[in-house]
Amino acid sequence: MRLVFGLGATSYFVWNLVVYQDRVGSNSINAGYLVGVVFAWWYLSDAFVVGLGLKWGRWPRIVAILVAVVLAVVGLVAYENVWAPPLAWGVFIMSQFWYGFIGPSFILAAIFAVPG
Repeated sequence: MRLVFGLGATSYFVWNLVVYQDRVGSNSINAGYLVGVVFAWWYLSDAFVVGLGLKWGRWPRIVAILVAVVLAVVGLVAYENVWAPPLAWGVFIMSQFWYGFIGPSFILAAIFAVPG
């Protein structure tokens, strides 16, 4: 199961790189992309706590929301649109960090039969 999830997350990471202009260059957000972003945001803390061994609890998730609010305000002021380049790039980088970190980690965990 880890291998399947790892391959899926890694392929989603690569696919987002291929179509990044649709993600950050549009005035609206795709609903399917939003599902992937929410999934990455929900488990963002786990990447820090489990993946990196940092005892930060749910703070990464809270900080990500605060950063998104600041980027949305900046986009609203500068571009008169909430989904402007600052927020689009911030969301893209956050989700790419998560999928790029978790995908290969799960593949390696499956290859080396890491327990847990």
